[in-house]
Amino acid sequence: MLVSTRGIVLYQADYSETSLITKIYTEQFGLQSYIVKGVRRKGSPIKRNLFGPLSLVDIVAYKKENTGLHLMKDVSCQRQLNQIAGDIARSSVMVFMNELLYRSIAGEMPDKRLYTFIYDSLLELDEPDCRPALMPLLFAWKLTSFLGFGPHNNYTTDTPVFDMQEGDFCSAVPAHPYYLMPPASALLSGILADPVNTVAGIDFSTRALLLDRTMDYYRLHLPSFGEMKSHHVLNTVLRDPAC
Repeated sequence: MLVSTRGIVLYQADYSETSLITKIYTEQFGLQSYIVKGVRRKGSPIKRNLFGPLSLVDIVAYKKENTGLHLMKDVSCQRQLNQIAGDIARSSVMVFMNELLYRSIAGEMPDKRLYTFIYDSLLELDEPDCRPALMPLLFAWKLTSFLGFGPHNNYTTDTPVFDMQEGDFCSAVPAHPYYLMPPASALLSGILADPVNTVAGIDFSTRALLLDRTMDYYRLHLPSFGEMKSHHVLNTVLRDPAC
């Protein structure tokens, strides 16, 4: 069956001498794997640069039931992200977002709300007045609600400790090492309640520490998550206050 859908590229790898395999989060079908034949051959009508990290594409593909790999017939750029392409800070944040999504999204079930969230986040990162340094924390914590382990923001002075295993705030330190104490837990509550203003008020070093703990939270709730690499790069490129 020949189908068309919008998609967001999460991964690509060489396959055979002239082809590649790509994983794309599609609007209509969720996470899908495609083989793109001949794309690495000189003169191919499909250009490899269409499969860069989080590229927004329109695809036409042959979809077969009961198979994990589909044949792509055609692909085109759905929208260019010019501000991101020309800015090292924005492109580094996009690489982080790409790795986070690739490690987090596993099932093929479509979720148009998730697709729209990712799409809108990329457009926001591409806005001329966007502050890329704010995006990693904002994106990572918003994404948790779509993945099914968003925290319960019940923070009060009586429940000031964030239990990372349970995903809510409690009155005492839990009997395991996965928790946040004030002021980090209070900052997390602020991020959940008023994301942009809270993150904008956090200094670089604190943002970096919170992002590390955010990755710990993902590992606790996604057993196959593994070790993120790209967020360490952000500690260098986002240090400039202008970001």
